[in-house]
Amino acid sequence: MAGLLRGVQRDEGGVATIEFGIWVTAFFLVIMGVLDFASFYMERSRVNEALSAAATKSFADRENVDFGALPGYVRNFAEMPALGVTASCNGVAGACTNLNRTCACLKNDGTYRAGTCGDTCTGAGMTSGSTAGYYVTLSANHRFSPILLPGGLLKGMSSGQSVTVRVQ
Repeated sequence: MAGLLRGVQRDEGGVATIEFGIWVTAFFLVIMGVLDFASFYMERSRVNEALSAAATKSFADRENVDFGALPGYVRNFAEMPALGVTASCNGVAGACTNLNRTCACLKNDGTYRAGTCGDTCTGAGMTSGSTAGYYVTLSANHRFSPILLPGGLLKGMSSGQSVTVRVQ
């Protein structure tokens, strides 16, 4: 019996098979991690593309923007039915209208200051030469769930983005 164990201990047959199995498993785990990161950026790109298309549509239909349909348009284009989409106008959520629009000046920090439509925006924090207008901001938020990576690494990360377009 002792001779048999010494023989098995010195036997190198199958070492390549074991090494191959270990390397393939390690390679698979690395690739799955890379795919998790890649899928996060792909989802984020789909959201960006959908927001860009909705902003372009808003600008093209600037006289009569269908604010109620914009969130659905973004969800459909991104192919993400659970995507949370909100629209705000001049920084106020749910205040978008096609009638009696009030204009504002968009400041450098992303906030708004009331202004008269077409007038030049002046003062601290204003972009030089900009004029007051009606700004639509579309925001989308989607939670990412990784396939392989530990929950704390990417779980709950938001692939949300926003875009602002001037329609008047």
